Amino acid sequence: MEIYLIRHAIAEERETWNKPDELRPLTPRGEKKMQRVARGLRAVDVELTHLYSSPLIRAKQTAEIVRKVFRIKEIKETEALVPSAAPEQILPVLNELPADAVVGLVGHEPHLGDLFTFLLSRQRQSFVIFKKGGIACLEAETPVDAGKAMLRWMIEPNHLMAIGKGD
Repeated sequence: MEIYLIRHAIAEERETWNKPDELRPLTPRGEKKMQRVARGLRAVDVELTHLYSSPLIRAKQTAEIVRKVFRIKEIKETEALVPSAAPEQILPVLNELPADAVVGLVGHEPHLGDLFTFLLSRQRQSFVIFKKGGIACLEAETPVDAGKAMLRWMIEPNHLMAIGKGD
């Protein structure tokens, strides 16, 4: 199984947002950058088969951009990707998928860093930080378990944007 951890794109600033944080949307700049990131991801021959998102607006909007670029039929929301979720909550979600799934998981920091670390090492304290729009590709045998995944690559959004600029 290939697992793509995708941090949501640039959202409205928390300090200036006067509504509940769950409703904080992407900025127009964030939407535009994420379109280029998603096109760059597709340009490097990634073919997502499944897409999951945190239910928070900024993650759902990011996932919708990815869905359109990859022409995926649906986005499934899961509480396993909310910022407060324990990393092991994603395991049942992943283990419901076929072994050849190529899955995108759209979420938030610091949760994605914790999830990344947990899947690679079983550790609970993150040793990585995802930039907004950043993506990591992990590979895991099924059933997926903590500490069993392998890092294939991790890339900053600017690199994928450069690749996706020409599409």
